[in-house]
Amino acid sequence: MGELTFKGIKVEEIDLTNKLEGQVQLDISQRASFNVKYTQDNLHCAANLTIDMMDKNAPMDFNFKFSATAFLDCQEGMDKKEIHKKAYDEIYPHVRALITTIMVNAGLPPIIIPKVKMDESNIKLSGEKGSENNQFYS
Repeated sequence: MGELTFKGIKVEEIDLTNKLEGQVQLDISQRASFNVKYTQDNLHCAANLTIDMMDKNAPMDFNFKFSATAFLDCQEGMDKKEIHKKAYDEIYPHVRALITTIMVNAGLPPIIIPKVKMDESNIKLSGEKGSENNQFYS
């Protein structure tokens, strides 16, 4: 088991549409995607978490997309599946806090995204062909 060192986070996209009028009860559907890209030497990675939410009954009146990337240093020899799980555990609380803050500041209820348990069998690693030195790849 190795450790990751959190170096920072960058919000890449915030897109909010809120055309709801008055008091309404939201029935939110949520999709999330998460991927990790590595430098060629596998000592650094960028973990991206994207969240899409919309009201099931009025998706054009309420929808929200948020994407952020965390930058991390990896210990030499770490397993990529282990990195994937630890990177998710590292970025999730930051993204959750940012989304909650955005919602409250936009006059919406404090929507709190649920944490999804990272199942190792669902982690897919892609090949490393075509990467350049110090460029991130999946």
